[in-house]
Amino acid sequence: MKILTKEQMLEAEKRSCEFGVSLKQLMDNAGFALFEEIKSYAYENMITSCLILVGLGNNGGDGLVAANLLLSSGISPTVLIIGEVKTPLARSAFCALDKSIPVVCLGDDGYENTIINAEIIVDCVFGTGFHGEFSKPVADLFAEVNSSSAHKIACDLPSGVDCKNGFVASGAVKYHKTVSFHAVKLGCLLSPAREFCGEITVRDIGIPDRADNSFAIEMFDAEKAKEVLPYRPDNSHKGTFGRVSLIVGSNKYIGAAVLSSLAAMRCGVGLTQVITTSNVAKTIATKIPEAILLPVEPCSDGTISEKSADTILNECEKSSCVLIGCGLGNTHNTAELIKKIVEKTKGVLIIDADGINSICPNIDILKNTKARVILTPHPAELSRLIGKGLKDTLGDRISETVRFCDEYGVTVISKSRESFVYDGKSAYVISKGNSALSKGGSGDMLAGMIASLAAQGVKPIDAAALGAYILGLCAEELSDSFSKRSILPTDILGSMPGVLSKIED
Repeated sequence: MKILTKEQMLEAEKRSCEFGVSLKQLMDNAGFALFEEIKSYAYENMITSCLILVGLGNNGGDGLVAANLLLSSGISPTVLIIGEVKTPLARSAFCALDKSIPVVCLGDDGYENTIINAEIIVDCVFGTGFHGEFSKPVADLFAEVNSSSAHKIACDLPSGVDCKNGFVASGAVKYHKTVSFHAVKLGCLLSPAREFCGEITVRDIGIPDRADNSFAIEMFDAEKAKEVLPYRPDNSHKGTFGRVSLIVGSNKYIGAAVLSSLAAMRCGVGLTQVITTSNVAKTIATKIPEAILLPVEPCSDGTISEKSADTILNECEKSSCVLIGCGLGNTHNTAELIKKIVEKTKGVLIIDADGINSICPNIDILKNTKARVILTPHPAELSRLIGKGLKDTLGDRISETVRFCDEYGVTVISKSRESFVYDGKSAYVISKGNSALSKGGSGDMLAGMIASLAAQGVKPIDAAALGAYILGLCAEELSDSFSKRSILPTDILGSMPGVLSKIED
């Protein structure tokens, strides 16, 4: 499934013109694709009429093209238009509309009856440029559509969906089917928009392959998970599966060290070294006898002292991957420790939680590191990384993640209901998971899982995506039998062997 952002789709359309396929031809092709989807449902269900809601722009033009084609196929269309069409292409399509097709304007007396009587309603009102909320008349229109029992089809994406972030306007309609052109728009795969799209079908509209030169976005699914999960030959030993060092924990956050370490071990790494304070190490020793422990000097506040940096760096040279941040604390001392680790670590370095918080005031150290860095921010941490407010960050989370990665040369997994991973060349969307993960400790587990997979040689973007996929799948599997509200991170850890076995099969 091809996935594009709003900006990528606009660029593909622009470049298509450069390669000889005009915007008019693209509109004609989109209208034909929409017509075929409507006709298929109508013929199958012996329906002879259809209502097409037409907006002011090119999305409305697609619907007008489809209306003419429906008329010639024996299906009687009615057009309900929300105002005077604005774009040249849409105006041309309106002028070409067959004069025998009834046209009703929003606000006409009794316009609601066209909705009440419709058996198929096709939404061609707003396209990829929509953001914000509906105007009062349009909100009233969609309220009528919402109460209709008709089969509902969205053209390219449902009206009310913000293509950038998946936000949805109040009163938007949930559709049975969305007919996307050329590619699924990324916003349709993000919550809450994904709940409004119904079945998504992608139709080719003639954009040349060479016009689509943007970075690839893929859904990370079961097939991809099986592909990137590292092979485990029977003729192997602990060294075969890598070594990971976790610089984690403090007196206040002992659990973060335990959860990240256990998650790393559950995901198959050969050797797990936990570098933490002596007090935390005592707990690790009783909870995880398989771990290698390196107790280091603590500060008076119970965090790892930056005076131990050289000792830690020497130990980390033995590992193929280093994780820093889970439960570490966010103090001047930890910021100095993390700065030294970032500057001098080689190999793969995962920076999580307090590791992220600590580098935000000195973010340019990422430009000087020798490591291949993976950052794992939740929305609030991402907002600190990019230096914007949380609302602005959430409003353009995907683009902000892309810009940050491109500037600093890192891999970022932007965690949310649907996580987004980007490494400067390609991207994944991971939709697995549910509210069972909305508890402290889930991020610690994910960081440990990513570190484990990276230590086994999985490339950073794949390790981040696979870790999120496994974690989400564990939550979904457990939720089949137990309440989401009662599932704990330790329950997730216990389910990993079974879930990994399913992925391997």
